[in-house]
Amino acid sequence: MKIYREIVRNTAMGAQSIDNIVGYIECDKLKNLALSQKEVMEDFYQRAKSELGEKELEDAQTHPVQRAMLKAGVKMNASFDNSNSHLASMLIDGYNMGITSVQKCINELNRDNVEVPQLAQDLMKTYDKNIKALRVYL
Repeated sequence: MKIYREIVRNTAMGAQSIDNIVGYIECDKLKNLALSQKEVMEDFYQRAKSELGEKELEDAQTHPVQRAMLKAGVKMNASFDNSNSHLASMLIDGYNMGITSVQKCINELNRDNVEVPQLAQDLMKTYDKNIKALRVYL
């Protein structure tokens, strides 16, 4: 199901983004928050992954070039400004991209009168919760 592929793709990119950003975070509190959010993304990844077959999982994986570009973009962006506010904003931007892509899949399911998996609904709630937790650092 497309929604599970999107969740796998999203949460893998999210966890990788956090890995890329966390090295620039100097505030222990923000770093711990980001790492705990990464653990949650990894849990969603594993739960969605278990719903996919081998071919679907392969299709959901991010391309190595995409991962390299993400890492380079984070490095360049965080190198210029590693303030808590800026790093939290980068994480929030990532969550907003995830919300957009998952919501598109949810909307397609709704249009096709297909039940939206609880996992997708829970992920959307988690993205919102994560953004709210990061706002205090803006």
